[in-house]
Amino acid sequence: MLYIIGLGLGDEQDLTQRALSVAKGCECYIELYTSKWGGDVNALEKLVGKPIITMKRPDLEDRLEQFLDKAKKNDIALFVLGDPLAATTHIELLLEAKRRRIPVQVLHNASIFTAVAETGLQLYKFGKTATIPLSGKLEAVKEAISGNRKQGLHTLLLLDLDHEIGLYMHASDAVKMLLKAGIVKEKEKLVAAARLGQPGSRVVYAPAKELLEEKLGVPAILIVPGKLHFKEKEALEQL
Repeated sequence: MLYIIGLGLGDEQDLTQRALSVAKGCECYIELYTSKWGGDVNALEKLVGKPIITMKRPDLEDRLEQFLDKAKKNDIALFVLGDPLAATTHIELLLEAKRRRIPVQVLHNASIFTAVAETGLQLYKFGKTATIPLSGKLEAVKEAISGNRKQGLHTLLLLDLDHEIGLYMHASDAVKMLLKAGIVKEKEKLVAAARLGQPGSRVVYAPAKELLEEKLGVPAILIVPGKLHFKEKEALEQL
């Protein structure tokens, strides 16, 4: 049996009681490469009462078959950041397990895709999401923002990272890239948020030029607002 367990947006204290109970009966693994986690593996091990093996990206992408072979014989728990199926890597994990007739259970948790409602923007008004890559290649980002703008929808922009070397993109870095590419203008108001769902979270609504000076921390996201409902305007003005 394979259990894919969401850790939520904060630290090990965000693990649900049900997930904790399940994990105590499993061989445990964790991946930390899809975002920056505010928790500690050692503290998580104390909660679960057993060692937890850290998985790297190649372990779940290039060597997925070897990992799933373990679930044929034993109960396996994989801890993932946020909600288990927010990242395409874990959807492929789910599908491949089903192809191999391995029973799978997903234990959900909080995700950035719902936490963005903390900004005051309405979830049903978000369009296509895009990631601003460290490579600086913004064609897909430009396309997503353009398409959403035509429909009056908000664009959630996730910020790239390289967990292996500890490199995390800040909101100010992302804004700088968007300005340089001419995708947004200096006076255009954007929403920048960091550490949503964690202590010390911050949300700022300001012109792009001003966001260049903001030090919000990581993990962070940007939102290019679409057409605002009057309630959304009220919420943003109170930030």
